[in-house]
Amino acid sequence: MAVTEVRVGRDRVRLDVEGLCGARLAPTGSVVLPEHVEVYRIGVGWGEQVPCSEADRARWEGALGAFLDCLSRALEEVYRAHGGRSAVIDLAEGSRAWHGIGRPRRWPGRQRRATERSVHAQQVFALELHRVTELYRPVRAELEQRVAEALVARKAAEEARRREERRRRAVLDGVAAREVWLYRPAGRGEPVRIHRSDIRRSDLPAAESSAAPEGPEGSAGPSRGPLTARELAAALRELVRAPDGSGDFRWDERARAATEEECRAQDVAVTFHDWWREVTGNHWRTGPEGPQPVVASPGTRGSSRSHGIGGTGVSGSGGYSGGHGLSGFGGFGGY
Repeated sequence: MAVTEVRVGRDRVRLDVEGLCGARLAPTGSVVLPEHVEVYRIGVGWGEQVPCSEADRARWEGALGAFLDCLSRALEEVYRAHGGRSAVIDLAEGSRAWHGIGRPRRWPGRQRRATERSVHAQQVFALELHRVTELYRPVRAELEQRVAEALVARKAAEEARRREERRRRAVLDGVAAREVWLYRPAGRGEPVRIHRSDIRRSDLPAAESSAAPEGPEGSAGPSRGPLTARELAAALRELVRAPDGSGDFRWDERARAATEEECRAQDVAVTFHDWWREVTGNHWRTGPEGPQPVVASPGTRGSSRSHGIGGTGVSGSGGYSGGHGLSGFGGFGGY
């Protein structure tokens, strides 16, 4: 038997006998009529996803339909018993239409008879309500249990996802915290080459591959040994902002593959670019040579933190387009 899922939600169905019968409904202590009944709707937009067979779903829907149909007819009967002329009630669809009932005439003996008819009609309605409620009770109890079980399962699954996300994040951060990254600053117009100290580069001799980076005089770059991923990201951003820096980064392919393998060895499958963005931020785009910085075009005004290469302009003097201005748009004084 095929098993599927259907969303099941608890609902309150309003009876409102008093609203139907108006002033002709006689107060009585012998009958207590509820304002609403509780049911479980099948295939709705709220509630819990409950596993079931097609036969289960048909049985649940049939029981709910029979329950609400009987109550709809009972409401129409109690309405007519109080002098109502026309009422069409469909609790399953949540619709009702009826003509209001006027106040009873206060003629001798008539009010007493009207009260007796009202009490009798309420008693009949209460008996019918009890009968159909008992018929629906087993299905409602079954659905109540199914919904409770589904709620527990959903919360357990959500907690498992949160634990896995925390574990995944710990793995990514752990790999990012390793001090293995090196870069070689280059002159103007040349790319910056990035590699790992523990992975031999194919384009460098073994001794040079693991040496600390030393850039040419005047170029931006670290003066110490291997960096963490976040330290590297900060250093690369400084390179982009430097007057003679470069925004063209060439990531060693072996270094990228080794980083992915470190994560995969700890049961986290992630591409190098996704790993880099998750641990350093979203200011990077995917490129064939590895992550590249997202920078604005040189003609865009604003802070130098959003731009590429630029000089320093003070009060409109000197500097390249996109430079850092200290007074208004001083960085554009070079135009």
